[in-house]
Amino acid sequence: MLLQYKIYFIGFLYFFGILFMTLFPPRNIELSGPNIREARRTIWDINYMDYIDYSMLVNVTKLIGLEDLELATIVHLTPKTYKNKSIIALELHSDKLSRKPGILIIAGIDGMAWAAPNAVIKLANKLLHDTTYQTPFFNDYDWYLIPMANPDAFEFTKALSGLPEVEANVWSHNVTVRRRARPSHWHKNIDVESDQNKCFGTNINRNFAYHWQDDVLREPDQCSQQYPGLRPFSTAEADAIRQYIDKLDNSVHFVVHLHASFEAKKEYILYPWRYTTRAPSSHRSLQAIGESAARQARLPDGRLYRVHQASADGRVAGTLSDYIAGVLGIPLVFIVKPYYPPFANLTDDTILEAYVNKSISAIISLVRGWRSSTKQNTLSFFGRDIEF
Repeated sequence: MLLQYKIYFIGFLYFFGILFMTLFPPRNIELSGPNIREARRTIWDINYMDYIDYSMLVNVTKLIGLEDLELATIVHLTPKTYKNKSIIALELHSDKLSRKPGILIIAGIDGMAWAAPNAVIKLANKLLHDTTYQTPFFNDYDWYLIPMANPDAFEFTKALSGLPEVEANVWSHNVTVRRRARPSHWHKNIDVESDQNKCFGTNINRNFAYHWQDDVLREPDQCSQQYPGLRPFSTAEADAIRQYIDKLDNSVHFVVHLHASFEAKKEYILYPWRYTTRAPSSHRSLQAIGESAARQARLPDGRLYRVHQASADGRVAGTLSDYIAGVLGIPLVFIVKPYYPPFANLTDDTILEAYVNKSISAIISLVRGWRSSTKQNTLSFFGRDIEF
């Protein structure tokens, strides 16, 4: 008898819901549900399996903005970089008239993570065109995407990729060596702070104003790949990102910094803090979401991402993730680090494809873990949580 009542009640709810939608259709009914999916299915699709450089990024985002005028907005951040490039943000809204929880993805801060822009652009393409991503991921959230946060370094490091390798510190100190070799790694931008110093570049991910330089005991070496700059936000890139996030105000609820691990078999989902080993107040929730994502985004060889607080691998100050969590007060911040070989072979599509697929899987799995942890858009049906 109880089961019959439940079935009658659910049937009544469905009938009432259909009646309500018929009498009071949503304002974007023309671009919702099957209609919007069919419309997007006819729009061009790109595989993005060539490495995206800055000029291609400008063209691709412009085309997305033109093709999906009602859904996509392109923002050029200021100030511009040392090479006069503007960092590009791509904003995706399934309904611009309503405000939904915001997800911010920032990629390409490290100059060697060449595949990161491809991952973000392909994710945007899936959100716009792939019906399996539209519900729930596109329709339930506003997306704010920065595919290439360090465009100067992408151009700089790719130009050096064919040269023989020398240790990064030697390369930085020796002007003669620079003409015939490349550094073993490059994690900075290419700013020149002073004509007096032969070394150049600042690590953008050490340049944010939250516990800046708390991890150093002396004046940082300008030749170091970890050089944090003369002061917080001395880099145009960090300043542009700060201004953009400030303008978003309370729109962002979930943040992923898409990074890269340059060590094989060491791939991570991390969370703040990075400047201290002290655990954040939300560490249990962050750990649970990260572990849930790691299980869903299992790596191709069966391994799981290592999930822990970022400072467990060593204290690092002035980072983007700590700034967002500590200054802006956004509690759900993650750093995703799939493996990507330093100065990878640009002609090997399998390297690019592997990083892109792992990145998208990890990001989507983190969002799923967040939804699950908060019971977003779920109904309890006969003792089971069902997502809709």
